[in-house]
Amino acid sequence: MKKIFTLLFVFFTINLGWTQSQWTLMHSYNNDDIIAWDVDPMGKVIISKRDVLIKLDTSFSIQFSQSNKRFGEISKIDARHSLKSLVFSKDQQLVGFIDNTLTFQEGIMELSEEDISYATDVCYSSQTNRYWVYDADNSKLILFDNSLGNKTEINNLAAITGGSEPTSFFESHNQLILFYKGIGTYIFDYYGTLLRFIDDKKMEAIHTSKDFLYFIEEGKMIRLNLKTLNRISIALPMKDITEFRIFENYVFFKNSSGIKKYFLNQ
Repeated sequence: MKKIFTLLFVFFTINLGWTQSQWTLMHSYNNDDIIAWDVDPMGKVIISKRDVLIKLDTSFSIQFSQSNKRFGEISKIDARHSLKSLVFSKDQQLVGFIDNTLTFQEGIMELSEEDISYATDVCYSSQTNRYWVYDADNSKLILFDNSLGNKTEINNLAAITGGSEPTSFFESHNQLILFYKGIGTYIFDYYGTLLRFIDDKKMEAIHTSKDFLYFIEEGKMIRLNLKTLNRISIALPMKDITEFRIFENYVFFKNSSGIKKYFLNQ
């Protein structure tokens, strides 16, 4: 009985902490022309405005700025690795890598030369030499391994997801997480085996951190424990959020006016 009481106390303490948490606005970057963005492992924000890349330091001051006309409009940035970030141009069907100063490294890949019909999204793998590409025309995921010079394909997605294009996808803890707005979230292993489907049509945006899936719906941010499926929610500090990122106790929100960095007091 004492053990049960202790567990209940811990559970309600955790929930109380989130429901009574308060947001503190730290910094804002106001710009309505942001195409893609991400937060690197140092808590710095990388932004693309068409073919221009901008890095903001932790105080949201501009640290670096670079432009690459040949690469075209950058539609995706994945900055999860500290020394090298992945960038993708959907218009040009190019994948490239930039260093900490936003300088393009050698080896820009033209996806049309890799038998990709039409890529709509990419994401980093757990290693800097590997990344995933989603081929929308063929509803398949391709894992490129630059160190080995080979690739692996997952071809059975359409049979499971109905053939629709994911709103976003990323790899986390050796699992692939595909988010379909208005449908839910699919979690696959490396071989395309469906591990779990989170049936929640109200999800507006998602992000992962450690063993948790975070998502936004109906004015709240919800933390879902992927092991226990327990949910904890907190009211959001702003409206019309389209994307968000979590870094330690900081949460970065993007809406049509720009990006805001909040500290979550617990």
